[in-house]
Amino acid sequence: MKVLSLFIKREKGGKVEKIKAGHLKEGYGLVGDVNGGRACKELSIASHRIRKYLDEENIKGICGHRFYENITIEGLKVAKLKIGDRITIGNTIIEITSIGKGCFPECKLLISGKICPLSKEVLFAKVIRGGVIRVGDRVKLVNAPDYGMGSGG
Repeated sequence: MKVLSLFIKREKGGKVEKIKAGHLKEGYGLVGDVNGGRACKELSIASHRIRKYLDEENIKGICGHRFYENITIEGLKVAKLKIGDRITIGNTIIEITSIGKGCFPECKLLISGKICPLSKEVLFAKVIRGGVIRVGDRVKLVNAPDYGMGSGG
């Protein structure tokens, strides 16, 4: 697995920027990101597959056009992870705190009975050991058995 892209939004209502490197800080998340410091949701993470789906499928729900992840990981298989699993990205360590993004009751997808992929395919994490992460950094599951999380996803 590897970091495919990094995103940051510096202010509420601001534009999401694609960045090549970012600094992860314990107890905060991605330094400079508007969502940093949110207790158990310091970072948001998505697989390359979900990012591609969001970009290409034009989801009609509330979050499809608003959601951005801080880290897109190539080869990530969310279904193989559980809360408490730890992941290294470069020299940093993060811990999965939540799986799936909550849905809004007024979302058209939810009302129509469709399942939004964000409800099961997004990870939230906290920073255990900070440092700089970069696009291309190797991502590895640690402190847990090998779930066969090779390439793909």
